Amino acid sequence: MAPLVWLVTGATSGIGAAIVNEIVARGDKVIASGRKIEERLGHLKSDNFALLELNITAGQADLAARIKEAWGIFGHVDVLVNNAGMSAMKPAEEAEYAAPYHRPLQRTPRC
Repeated sequence: MAPLVWLVTGATSGIGAAIVNEIVARGDKVIASGRKIEERLGHLKSDNFALLELNITAGQADLAARIKEAWGIFGHVDVLVNNAGMSAMKPAEEAEYAAPYHRPLQRTPRC
């Protein structure tokens, strides 16, 4: 079976980084995305590991261009792991529902 192509958002730390490591260990191809991606994961680049600078708070036009760019890296994407997020240092009961807290959920691009 041919290796799968994964696009993982929020891949620079935490769960995203762990998922990327697992994908690489499986022998699949991965497009790791996030902010400062080159700085944080540039040492891992290979024929099966691509980097994509992606900021989920960017405008819709920028997000659409980045997704098109991602699609072109390996010619397709089989699996999307939408792990990107933002954190607010408040209890959920005190969180505001205005931007920017819920904006990334509204802007999740469709592949």
